[in-house]
This record gives sequence, structure tokens and C-alpha cells, in this order.
Amino acid sequence: MFIEEGLEIEPDSEVPEGLLTCLEVKDTETGQRLGGASLVYDKDVFILKTVAVKKEFQGRGLGRLLVQRAEAEARKRGAQCLYLNAKVPEFYKKLGFEIIRRDDAPDISDCQNCHRYHNGCESEIMKKEWTNAGDSEV
Repeated sequence: MFIEEGLEIEPDSEVPEGLLTCLEVKDTETGQRLGGASLVYDKDVFILKTVAVKKEFQGRGLGRLLVQRAEAEARKRGAQCLYLNAKVPEFYKKLGFEIIRRDDAPDISDCQNCHRYHNGCESEIMKKEWTNAGDSEV
């Protein structure tokens, strides 16, 4: 599913450094996986590494649910902020994330070395900070 959605995760990829958890959304009747996400702790920051929802199920709030679950998990583990490398920044802006300059961001992305960077992929480093205990509850 991550490959289908254009993420740089190949079937034989190594487990991401610092993987904390993988989240999934399944159809309650069929058990089919409709979406997934992963949360990583690396380089002293929490990173929402991947979020994907099958195309035919997009627009139903599943991506939002996955991000909220990842936020809740990060908060439970003591995070005060969450970073991600967004291929669809507008989606994450709706969820409270802000674009930050790559120069101001921790080294969470190897985009500059990807053949698709500036050639059809204009990903952005984004960050969400929480100001109080009530933010990001699922």
C-alpha cells in the first residue's frame, strides 16, 4: 500500500531506525487493510514516517484518524511535537501541522538525494507542536 501511494517503502526495505509502532485501519467486515501509518523516534525527535490510505477509501477520514492515532501515541510517549515529511502538505495543514524550513528541521528526510525531488515530488518538512494536554486527543 505504501508503494502504491508513492512512498519510498519497498517490500524488502529495512525496518526504519527507531520504529515505535505501526498503525492500521481495517474494514471491520472483511479485515482488509484500508490504511496504515508508522511512528518513529530517531535523532531525538518523533516522526510520523508514513501515512497511506488506499485510493478507493480516501476522503473518508481514515488518513485523519491515522494521524490522530499517531499523535496520541507520540504524546503518550512524551512527545511535545511531531515531525513529518509531507508529500501532500495541504492535508497536514488541515490537521494543524506547519511547514518549516529544511534548514530549521532535524535531519528526518533524504529527499534531496531522491530522483523524484524537484521532479514531480515537492515534499515539505512539517511540524506540529502541542500547547496543552487537551490537544490531539483521539
